[in-house]
Amino acid sequence: MAKTKAFLQKHRWSLTGALLGALVFLILYGVRVLDPTCVDWILNNPSPDPAQHYLGWVFYRRSGWHLPYLGANYSAIYPYRTSILYTDSIPLLAVLGKLLGGVLPARFQYLGLWGLFCYAMQGGLAQALIARVGGVRPGNTAKNWASVLGAGVLVLFPALNIRMFAHTALAANWLVLLALWLWLCAEQSENRPTAAKLCLWWGILGLLCAGIHLYYLPMVGMVLVAACVQRALEKRGPAAVVLPVASFCGAALAELFVLGAFAANFAGYSNGYLSGADLANLFVPDLGASWEQEIYAGLGTTIAVVLALAGLLVQHKQAGAFFRRHKNVVIAALVLLVLDAIAAMGNTVTFAGRTLFTVPIPQVLMDFWAMFSSCARLAWLAGMLLAVAACGLVLRFWQGAAAAVLLALCAAAQGFGQRAELAKRFAAYHDAAYYENTTQLTDPAWEQLAASGQFTHLAFASFDFEHDEFWDLAAFAADHGWTSNSFYMGHMDGNLAAVTLAGEMNALAPDTLYAFVDEDALARNDFALHYYRLDGVLLGSVEPIDGLTEESADTAPAHTMTLEKSSVINGTADADGVVLSSGGELLTEAWMLFPGNYRVTLTGSGFDHSYIYARHGLINQETYKMGVNFIGIAPDEMVFEFSTGEPLYYWRTAVHALDDTPLTITAIKVEKLG
Repeated sequence: MAKTKAFLQKHRWSLTGALLGALVFLILYGVRVLDPTCVDWILNNPSPDPAQHYLGWVFYRRSGWHLPYLGANYSAIYPYRTSILYTDSIPLLAVLGKLLGGVLPARFQYLGLWGLFCYAMQGGLAQALIARVGGVRPGNTAKNWASVLGAGVLVLFPALNIRMFAHTALAANWLVLLALWLWLCAEQSENRPTAAKLCLWWGILGLLCAGIHLYYLPMVGMVLVAACVQRALEKRGPAAVVLPVASFCGAALAELFVLGAFAANFAGYSNGYLSGADLANLFVPDLGASWEQEIYAGLGTTIAVVLALAGLLVQHKQAGAFFRRHKNVVIAALVLLVLDAIAAMGNTVTFAGRTLFTVPIPQVLMDFWAMFSSCARLAWLAGMLLAVAACGLVLRFWQGAAAAVLLALCAAAQGFGQRAELAKRFAAYHDAAYYENTTQLTDPAWEQLAASGQFTHLAFASFDFEHDEFWDLAAFAADHGWTSNSFYMGHMDGNLAAVTLAGEMNALAPDTLYAFVDEDALARNDFALHYYRLDGVLLGSVEPIDGLTEESADTAPAHTMTLEKSSVINGTADADGVVLSSGGELLTEAWMLFPGNYRVTLTGSGFDHSYIYARHGLINQETYKMGVNFIGIAPDEMVFEFSTGEPLYYWRTAVHALDDTPLTITAIKVEKLG
């Protein structure tokens, strides 16, 4: 009891910061997300990513143990081996949950509690760092309260709020703060840690990064490099510089091996490009070329930086003395910012919305760095370091109550700048409907199928998870302990998966229920299966299914493309169709077509001023324009046919406007003739 009391007393201000973070989380997301048996809110998310994270864990939980790969998952893309790493399911929690699987409820999620933990850690570590930079003593109550207010800037850091329950593992911004704390607080303390302790602590950080999300490895690794630069400047010896790096890298690599990172099928795909950051975007919102490239550090961070600079100018003598005392830390911090800028920009340097130049790099390096192709995320490190440093300097160089008022203003501005996003999240997560079961699979026959024991596997005819039914079917399989042959993985070779899944249809198995989702129904007459339809989903089985009425064969299966999923240039797309203006182009959603004869019918207007063709080809490989035979040519309807003796992967139809005449496409129907 005495030790607990002493601990609470020593860390009371950091714990207060943690309470602030927890309070912000509860205000935004409520308490229902904390119920580990409540999973429907995850599956109801408009983005498929939370469903991937949760269902990846469920499939992994049902998969058997296969040493030495504790993180191997044999159920998500059966019978192939994948890793819990590649579903972004927070591997450390997934492994722990699997070890405790026998005592956990049948439906169990840890994402809600993880979110609360992330916000609490963000607040607690931010307070400790701001107080350290601000030179605050434990007994200085007023300044410690000011440091808690400053922690609000980090609790409301945009990357944390935007990624929470979207890319949930990536919401572990506190890993960066923990690395900064280890460098700026623990290593600078009066009782400087020994070399052995340094290796242990950085090794633990390597384990945490590898076991939570891989993008934190380079971010935390760069903080470690900065710490090593400082140790080198202080001439603390080669061991102090090299051994912590070896510990960090060795621990991370060992864990990745155990988690199956290097032994997973379909992994390691390079998309061949880097999504780099525009560094001006740290202070100017909406400069990111895409959502993945948005690195805005927040209005509160910008104000804190301005106030810190103002304080340094006013207190320039004290500031000069401060920086001279800490010159090695300052030099290391500048090295860190430069490294992070280089890593986050990628090989295309963009500033203030303008591309300045592109640096050609060898393909070998490109393939390696493409593991972190969304490299703009790495700029979160710079944003958090600037926020911590600015809030700390405001605390140090603004006197008395002014510092508290200014940091409160920064925290309020940080929230105000994100008011639309925060309000959207508050509304969604406090809506009772968000927690209801909204699965499309409502027919009681589904549960009869699960209880019959006839099936233990679910197989999709093709690799395509861009369908609403896909996630409902995957959830059904996971909940009932079935395997699935298709699932979405990060860093996944989609080409290999597409080819592999299509080939599996050559060997049909009686214990497998086959799902023909959307366009896959075109191939229903290609396979010797008994066909049934439940809730609009076409299912196939080698053996008849008792209690279900078999669907009669269609002579010419047809399916209409979803035009809203098309890529459109110089035009608009909605539920009513696509309208192309001058120079407009439409490229439909990608389908996988099995061998056969096909007819495509486009309806609309203005087709006599268009150019239409079909194409196919694997991602980032050569695209093949197809030879087609137009059998109907009219301004309001175009019809063409083609044949293929092999599967067509990522097949699309393209429509180009030839002049200024408006071109409208209201429907594109595809029929399989035989």
